Amino acid sequence: MERSHRADIDALRAIAVVIVVLFHLKIAGFEAGFAGVDVFFVISGYLITGQILRDVGAGRFSLSEFYLRRARRILPALVTTIAGTFAVGWLFLSPEALRQLAKEATHGLLSISNIQYWREASAYFAPTADQLPLLHLWSLSLEVQFYTLAPLLLMWAGRRGQFFRAIATIGLLSLAAAAIWLPWDSEAVFFLTPFRVFEFALGALAIPLEARLASLPRARTIAAACGDIILIGSLVIIGRYQAYAGVAALVPCAAAALIIAANAPTSLVMATPVRAIGTASYSLYLVHWPVIFFAGFIFGDAAQTPVGLAAQLAVMAALAALMFVAVEQPLRRLPWPRWAQVASFATVLLVGAGLTNVTYRANGVASRLPDDQLALFKLQGFGLNKCGSTVGRLCVFGDLQGTRGVELLGDSYVQQYVAALDTSLKTRGMIGHVSTMSGCPTLSGLTAEGPRARACAELRDSELPRIQQSPADFVVIGQAWQNYLDLREGPAAQARNAEVAQRLVETIRLLDRPGRHFLVIGGQVRPVNCAFDPLRMLPGPRWHAPARPCEAVPKSEALAANHTIDVVLGEAIRPLAKVMLLRPSEVYCDRDCPVVEDGVWLFQDAGHFTVAGAQRMGERAAPIFATFLADD
Repeated sequence: MERSHRADIDALRAIAVVIVVLFHLKIAGFEAGFAGVDVFFVISGYLITGQILRDVGAGRFSLSEFYLRRARRILPALVTTIAGTFAVGWLFLSPEALRQLAKEATHGLLSISNIQYWREASAYFAPTADQLPLLHLWSLSLEVQFYTLAPLLLMWAGRRGQFFRAIATIGLLSLAAAAIWLPWDSEAVFFLTPFRVFEFALGALAIPLEARLASLPRARTIAAACGDIILIGSLVIIGRYQAYAGVAALVPCAAAALIIAANAPTSLVMATPVRAIGTASYSLYLVHWPVIFFAGFIFGDAAQTPVGLAAQLAVMAALAALMFVAVEQPLRRLPWPRWAQVASFATVLLVGAGLTNVTYRANGVASRLPDDQLALFKLQGFGLNKCGSTVGRLCVFGDLQGTRGVELLGDSYVQQYVAALDTSLKTRGMIGHVSTMSGCPTLSGLTAEGPRARACAELRDSELPRIQQSPADFVVIGQAWQNYLDLREGPAAQARNAEVAQRLVETIRLLDRPGRHFLVIGGQVRPVNCAFDPLRMLPGPRWHAPARPCEAVPKSEALAANHTIDVVLGEAIRPLAKVMLLRPSEVYCDRDCPVVEDGVWLFQDAGHFTVAGAQRMGERAAPIFATFLADD
């Protein structure tokens, strides 16, 4: 016998999706709205487990039919959302942003978005949430992974007659893993399925609790009231203290499971608007984030005004209703044969993933831009990953046929000098080599911390021997020195700075040989008070709100900020022959250090030039480069 439709679950869905939407709109009072996703996981655990148990009990469970039913439920609206988002992105986004969207779309179609975002979360140049138009698909990918594994686990447990004991055990293991792993990798706990299984398990465990409460009306009422109070209270506390992290999700999830088990709908729950929102919650969830993303991208700060927020809510409601009526509902009951459904879904996913992957590999199809915008894009392009980020991948620049060479050693702070040095090398018939990784110290004896430590060590251990053997007569060394030196006063800072200085000297001596010259790049100009918006800084095919302007940094301020860095480096290399120091604050700045010039951004963030900024630096440093690159 099929379970009757649950109005209270529709209401719970409505609450979950509404608080998620209002949280993403940054409405005050909904700071804990992210917990709505956890409530969805609990609901899914309850519904999917119940469906499997009923089908198994009736002797009609089919694994292939289960997967096909899930595909009919999920894929049509998902594919429509991705296609619509990609189409709008094609019209408005810069090549760089469309490339990122194409990567997101590919992972979304393959239901591995959560893995993508986890892998990128610790990347040095990882985009922020506001720069990811399909970020919300991480939760859907996680649900699909649960749907894939749940029937297999339940079938295994069912053969032993231990359904709920197995579910409870798996849930406890997941919760324990989340608690243990959280200090080491909070992004993994947030994004990856094993650390979220306990939320689905709580939903599944609502089934036996519901059976016990079924004949106890008063207990059901009390359970529902307790669940409501705990859910609301937990959202208030989590929102006030921003305490969400792994185990903290246990409280709202347990409250949602209690509400489901109570099965005691109220008059509010039965209200038509509440049920309508809950019924269409999947479509609303899918459309809400792309609407917020493009509203902010196209209209800028106007999107956060009361009128802008109201307009976004109206557009979300209209798109959700349209997709629910025209896509989600009709395609849930396809009359086609099973083989035709499977073939159709597989074709759509493969073709869609292929098209988005081609767009990604085509670097966002820059040919979409008019000529003037394309020229501006190239000037303001960031492109740091073009010459770095992969151990062993050597990038060349300058005169590619040159017989004399220059080696660049360091992290992204030296990598950005590719565009600055390019002209100087070409005019001298010289070739440059660079193999860097953002956020990695490459000096002998310096180590990185965190998830990049191993990759950074591999880079250092491969680059230093390679440069030792290189025939290049010139080596440029640059790092984000503020990450390694201690810019404070006191004995501890002096000791740390002496250690880094010693590592620099050791590296130069390790790489030195007759005829080789070194250029050390000092402290970078850092416009730290500028709110950079990389997404809106780059031009697209059509108008969008520009990034907020940034004031130039006074030269005196830049010199003061880099004083300790330049002094430590200068004193370290003073005894060494054939070693020069380039002080960017002295060279780049006049009275001020411009961030934007003639409408062109010279910085991409608070530490890295755009191509235009690097070229400006190259022009101003040309005399220093000439001295450095001169024949002995």
